[in-house]
Amino acid sequence: MIRWKRRSDLNGIVQLVRTELIPLSPRQHPRDRRLTDHVKERLNRGVTLVVSRTRGGEPFAFLHMIVQQETLFVDLLAVGANHQNRHWGSELMRQAEAYGRKHGCKQARLYVDEGNYRGQRFYQRLGYSVIGYRSDFQCYEMVKPLSANSSFTPVAPAEGAWHQSGLR
Repeated sequence: MIRWKRRSDLNGIVQLVRTELIPLSPRQHPRDRRLTDHVKERLNRGVTLVVSRTRGGEPFAFLHMIVQQETLFVDLLAVGANHQNRHWGSELMRQAEAYGRKHGCKQARLYVDEGNYRGQRFYQRLGYSVIGYRSDFQCYEMVKPLSANSSFTPVAPAEGAWHQSGLR
């Protein structure tokens, strides 16, 4: 089931970051308690959907997003290895995009690490296009228009909205 994050989900989310995101990233990341604090701080900047077997169950997937002006930023997405290829990532993205539309977003934006080829193909299948490469973070910037009648003009993210931590 997909639900909103609860405080009790933090450890499960940190574990997903540790096992599913950090190995794909070319950058150094904080360890142990610092990683937990870092993820907690990051999650406080937006809203998070989680997937678990039950309402109070441990998350096996999550998506963190931030709405900023007319842009939905997909900040973090991870699906546990035992639950991949079951459409959980696609469903989380679908719900995130619906949330963005509901909040007036005209585009969705995300970054994907240069070595994360599966992630790049996944987002392209969902309609995202590469609009640039950030060499300082070794990642591709991808966008997708969220409303059919919006003129698509990429908007630069506000200073500090992205890459403060280096996780992707």
